[in-house]
Amino acid sequence: MSLLGLNHSELEQTPIIPWDLGVTEGLSTGSANASSQDIPYDWFLRSHYWHLELFLISAAVLFLVSLLANPLILICIVSTRNLRQESRYLLLANTLLSDIIFLILNLAVSICNMQGWPLHRLFCVILIVIMVTSYCSGIMTITLMVLDTYLAVHWPLHYENIVPSSRTKKILPAIWVLASLYPVTIMIIPEMLDNQPLKQQKVCLMLLTLGSGSLGNEMIIGVHVYFSLGFLLCSSVVVFCYIRLYWITKTSGLWRYSRAKVTLIVHAVMLLLYFGPGLVFTIEIILFQKDHVSLDVTVWTTAANSNFLMMLPRAFFPYLYGLRYREISNTLKGLFGIRKISQISVLT
Repeated sequence: MSLLGLNHSELEQTPIIPWDLGVTEGLSTGSANASSQDIPYDWFLRSHYWHLELFLISAAVLFLVSLLANPLILICIVSTRNLRQESRYLLLANTLLSDIIFLILNLAVSICNMQGWPLHRLFCVILIVIMVTSYCSGIMTITLMVLDTYLAVHWPLHYENIVPSSRTKKILPAIWVLASLYPVTIMIIPEMLDNQPLKQQKVCLMLLTLGSGSLGNEMIIGVHVYFSLGFLLCSSVVVFCYIRLYWITKTSGLWRYSRAKVTLIVHAVMLLLYFGPGLVFTIEIILFQKDHVSLDVTVWTTAANSNFLMMLPRAFFPYLYGLRYREISNTLKGLFGIRKISQISVLT
C-alpha cells in the first residue's frame, strides 16, 4: 500500500522515509511541537492525506484574476505623468507592486510544498523574507492610503501641502526598508551563520523554518509579537480614519449619495479582507505552539490561509479599489480606444 493511501490512524504510526541526512524515528503523533526533523515531512504527508493540493486550484484562479488587471493598472500609473503626480496613485501603485510580488512567490512556494519539491534552506529563507516584506509593505501602504483619504477629506484645502507627491516618493522606499528590517534580522542573519545553509528543506514555511532553528520557540514568539503589534497598530489607524470619514460624510450630507456610500463600504470590505489573513496567521502561531492541538488543524489552517484568504483580497483589489478611480479607468479606456482606432486605420 502506498504511504499516501493510508488511513488516518495508520498515518500516525507510519515511519518516516528520510529525505535528508540522518534518519528520523517516526511520524509525530499529531502535536505541532514534535521534533524539528519530523515536522516538515509529517506536514507534507498530512497535506497529501487531506488532498490539500486542491487549494492550489483556488490559488491559481485568484492569481490569474489578479494578473488580468494588476499589471495593467500599475503600468498605467507609472506611464502617465498626471497620475504619478498624485500621492493616492503612488500609494496605489506601491500596493499593486507589493501584491504582485507576494502572489507570484506565494503561489510558487505553495506548489513546491504541495508537490514535495525540496528547496535549499537558504533559498527558502530568502523567498520567505521577500514574501513577508511584500506582505507587510502592502499592509502598511494600504494603511497610509486610508490615512491619505482621511487627510484629503478632513483638510481638503491643505491636503496638497501636507502630502505632496515628492514627499510620498520618499515615503515609499522607507516603507520597503521598514517592512524588510524584521524578517531580514530574524531569518537571513541566522541563516548566514548556519553551518549547512544548502541543506534540503521539504516544506518551505515560515513557522517550520523558524521552529527548526536553535532559537526556534523564542523566534516564533518574537514573530507572534511582531505581527500582533503591527496588526493592532495598522488596524487602529484604519478604524479611527474610517469612523471619522463616516462621521464627516454623514454630517456633510455626502452619505446620501450612492457613490460615496458604495465606495466607503467597498473599501471597508477590502480592508477587512486584507487584515483578516494577518489575524489568522497569529492564530496559526498560537496553534503551532500548543502541544494538545493536532498538527492536522495547523496544516489545514495554513493551507486555507496561504492559498485562499491571502490571495482573495489581492485578486479583487485592482477591480474594487483601483478601477473605481475615474482617472485610472478613463486612462485605460483611452489606451484601449487608441489601440482600437489604430487597428481600424490599419485595416482600412
